[in-house]
Amino acid sequence: MNAVGETPRRRAAVAGLTLIAVLGGIAGCGSGSSGSDGAGSSSTEATAASTTGDSGSSTSAEAATTATSAPTATSTTALALPDFSEAQHTAPSDGTGTALLRTVRVGRNAGFERIVFEFAGDSIPGYRVQWVDGPITADGSGEPVDVTGDAFLEIVMTPASGVDLSAPQLTVVYDGPDRIPVSGQTVLVTDLVRTGDFESVLSWAAGTTEEVPFRVLRLEDPVRVVVDLQTS
Repeated sequence: MNAVGETPRRRAAVAGLTLIAVLGGIAGCGSGSSGSDGAGSSSTEATAASTTGDSGSSTSAEAATTATSAPTATSTTALALPDFSEAQHTAPSDGTGTALLRTVRVGRNAGFERIVFEFAGDSIPGYRVQWVDGPITADGSGEPVDVTGDAFLEIVMTPASGVDLSAPQLTVVYDGPDRIPVSGQTVLVTDLVRTGDFESVLSWAAGTTEEVPFRVLRLEDPVRVVVDLQTS
């Protein structure tokens, strides 16, 4: 009688342990590394396909890091998202040397679209980001640059370049396209074009459907300048 009476208790114990193991497995699936920086890669450097935390496509996975500094704006406005405004955003470099562009990518996130400029090494460039009137011209030559869009966001980073002039032999660090493919990845951002890489001044222009509030972040490991544009 004792052996028969113990069988339900043993079964209950086994069921309890099984439930704990299942719950532990579910909790483990929800943890892990932090999310990506929310943009797909457009560099020819990485070709292995994977996906990031945003809804856009990607060709390289990125680890998220904390911002090293908050963007500086000439004015602030009460907006749905923090630190977003249509004012010019600026910040100085860290003074350690020329930041070398490695890759550029775009992506869509809840409430904003993201442009990411990733740099090799540890040097953090300064930036000036602002809405400008067209037509867009190339830095250095002054030649017109075709940028598709109804509004234009100018992104200037310095000292920064896609070419390492300090190496014994000139080294191209950024071997991606001058015009980033955005079709299917963004809706607000209609074009993203490099407009200059001259005397350590790196310039890009983003074409958009309209002028919207934006913010600029600087992230580390790897070094990145991130531009977020608010969407409806």
